[in-house]
Amino acid sequence: MDFKAKLKVVIGAGLIGGVLLLTYEIFFYVTHVYESSASVQTDFTNISAQIDGKIDEILVKEGDPVKKGQLIISLVQDDIALNIDSLKTDLALEQANRIRLAAEKAAFDAELRSEEETQKEIIRTFSREYKSLHERLGLAKENLRRVSVLFQKKLTPESALNAEQSKVLVLQGAESRYRGKIAVARREQGQLNASRTQLDVLDAKIRVSDIKQEQIRDLIKKQALALGYRHITSPLDGMVGAIHKYKGEYVEDGVDILMLHDPRSYWIEANIDESQIRHVIVGQDVRINLDAYPFRDFFGSVQRIGNVTTNSINPGSTNGSNARKLGSSTVRVPVRISLKSPPANLTPGMRADVNIRIYENIKLW
Repeated sequence: MDFKAKLKVVIGAGLIGGVLLLTYEIFFYVTHVYESSASVQTDFTNISAQIDGKIDEILVKEGDPVKKGQLIISLVQDDIALNIDSLKTDLALEQANRIRLAAEKAAFDAELRSEEETQKEIIRTFSREYKSLHERLGLAKENLRRVSVLFQKKLTPESALNAEQSKVLVLQGAESRYRGKIAVARREQGQLNASRTQLDVLDAKIRVSDIKQEQIRDLIKKQALALGYRHITSPLDGMVGAIHKYKGEYVEDGVDILMLHDPRSYWIEANIDESQIRHVIVGQDVRINLDAYPFRDFFGSVQRIGNVTTNSINPGSTNGSNARKLGSSTVRVPVRISLKSPPANLTPGMRADVNIRIYENIKLW
């Protein structure tokens, strides 16, 4: 075969190949939605402090795996520890004060009870003496009336009458004195009863002490909670993606210190041209090519179709109407695609190409 014949064969084969390739591309374009600007995505969790403070230690490095509940950051806590120690000292002092008040109340109550019993016994003794004198006075008055009658009848001498009168006067004086003693003793008993208000005062002081102790305990709990905020743990099983702050830096409440993500939860985010989005439905199979793994095919399915365009998500970009007028950009809709059996060393932000199979939904009429 001469050169011209070979050339014709090569040109013919090239033309046939070109036609076949063009036919395949047209078929692929009709039966697939292709997007080359997709990327690997994941959920990021930004870790920050709940209080202001200085970083004491960052206990992880970028790329380290972490477990849920693992301590990853500690803030300087000396001031909190000193506050807790001071409050514990205050609590111990107030507890000692409460014990002293309780002992003072018990001693005062015991002494008061003893004095009250003594006073009651004194009143009982005076009452018995007064009763005895009253009875003797009654008898003496009877004898005096009897002797007076006898004296009037000249049956007894005047000396006997005077003796009986003296007895009556003596017994009346004694009765009056004991009546006075009883009155004084009862007034003293009343004063003792009034002294019981001091017990109420001590009870009030004890209640105030109990309240102070409870307040101190609440402050200790508050400081312990603040101390807990100085120990920042991981909220999930994941991996450290990036560290923004380092040991010795002062951070304020809410400022991001580091970022975590779950390496088991990856998906592909593809922004599909609005002219193709009508062909895409949830559940469609997707072939995925990762730039990091150029010789392997990965697979997934459409999980979610966005209900806003990328221009709406990013207000600073050119809006849809202006895009059409200026021809400077295309309006796109974000589509989330699952990634089955992701490879090792996958990193959020890696580029990918996606081919969404849509031929089952194409209407040819």
